[in-house]
Amino acid sequence: MSRVEVGKLVKQFGAVRAVDEVSFDVPEGGITTMLGPSGCGKTTILRCIAGLETATSGDIVIGSRPVFSSGRDLVPVEARNLGMVFQSYAIWPHMTIAHNVAYGLKVRGRPREEIEKRVRAALELVRLPGYGERYPGQLSGGQMQRVVLARAIAYDPELLLLDEPLANLDAHLREEMRQELKRIQRETGMTMVAVTHDQSEALALSDQIMVMSAGRVLQRGRPEDIFHRPRTAEVARFLGATNTLSAQRVDGRLMIEGIGAVPNHAQATSADRAQVLFRPSDVVLQPENTGEGWPGRIVFAQFLGREVQYLIRCGDRNITAEVSGRDGVLEEGAPVSIGVRPGALLVYPEAA
Repeated sequence: MSRVEVGKLVKQFGAVRAVDEVSFDVPEGGITTMLGPSGCGKTTILRCIAGLETATSGDIVIGSRPVFSSGRDLVPVEARNLGMVFQSYAIWPHMTIAHNVAYGLKVRGRPREEIEKRVRAALELVRLPGYGERYPGQLSGGQMQRVVLARAIAYDPELLLLDEPLANLDAHLREEMRQELKRIQRETGMTMVAVTHDQSEALALSDQIMVMSAGRVLQRGRPEDIFHRPRTAEVARFLGATNTLSAQRVDGRLMIEGIGAVPNHAQATSADRAQVLFRPSDVVLQPENTGEGWPGRIVFAQFLGREVQYLIRCGDRNITAEVSGRDGVLEEGAPVSIGVRPGALLVYPEAA
């Protein structure tokens, strides 16, 4: 196990600063995920940790060993003892699964008996015992991803780096592999650093999440803290708070024009103008206009089994709601009252 320390890391591509003085630490023996949209710098940071990219400036320490400092790599990629899993499987189709998993061990010159033992143990760890003599063409996508993991951990690396490792899997397999990754981490105690743009993946996998945008870390913390207490409107939107309303202070209360007052249970702000954000899943709907909550009218309804998605016209704004499908589906055009669960309404000062 190794911890990772990154200090004031900068990566410049011409005039573009892809990583902008990022500092963070990765505790040993857990999973840290960098979460953000494409182009936010997360993969660049991962590649700098691996030594596949040379940063412009800053410091990177793995364990107790500095591997990058003052604009130059101190330790080459092959000497950093890292395992890497990329979005593409990169499995050799002409080689058996056992030979694919053994590749890194052979490159390191390990004895044959050790290679066989480690390959067997790695395949058992990823729940593919007995698959050593098969070829990649005989495996499903989920099984190939397990082979990639087995290859990456077979030589017992200090650190495992994962770049969008589940992006090529369908929804069911992604959920299964999230559980497997977490199980493998817990069984091995290995330190893992992953990057993803999928918030569900980050929340399910991580002990620590770093939400990134434009080369900077916006917020870092435990998944539950990031989700329930996003520090900025940008973090809240990235984590699913897709309903955004503008409010201004009138006679001491925040009012949403054409809709109504911001409930008293909302997060407080003293600003005169604010953004009010909430997730569709936190909307509470009451049939008919009961006088409690904001009045609205159903524009569109979509039944998805466990839930119903609604588009609701409220004043001159549209609000999206996701409610349980057990109670049936409200008809389009039906009047409703809109509320938000206590503690789920997020209020931020509006940027000037």
